[in-house]
Amino acid sequence: MDTPRFQTLFYFSSKDINIIEIKRLDLPSTATKSEIFHWLLIDRDQSVQKLTFVSTGEENGFQTREFKEGKLRFNKANGFYDTDTPHSLKCLSPNDLPDALASLLENYLT
Repeated sequence: MDTPRFQTLFYFSSKDINIIEIKRLDLPSTATKSEIFHWLLIDRDQSVQKLTFVSTGEENGFQTREFKEGKLRFNKANGFYDTDTPHSLKCLSPNDLPDALASLLENYLT
């Protein structure tokens, strides 16, 4: 069995998009945080877009992640991704990432 190239840290999903944070496991110890950690947006047509991380924080009981492309707010159950079109997301267990999405991410990393 091949060694996985990444570990899923966060997994959010709606009918239109998935937002996933991964940690690369296949990079040398000299890699930078921006090379190791990736926030990825996957839309309905299965295109993968790397989000440009700006900052992390907390407001009103929600964790926040600010990207150049939008803002993600989430708690244990729900998430919201605000861009031109706001998206309501379910917070799912990273262990529940479907095989099809895992394969898509593996291909993205090659």
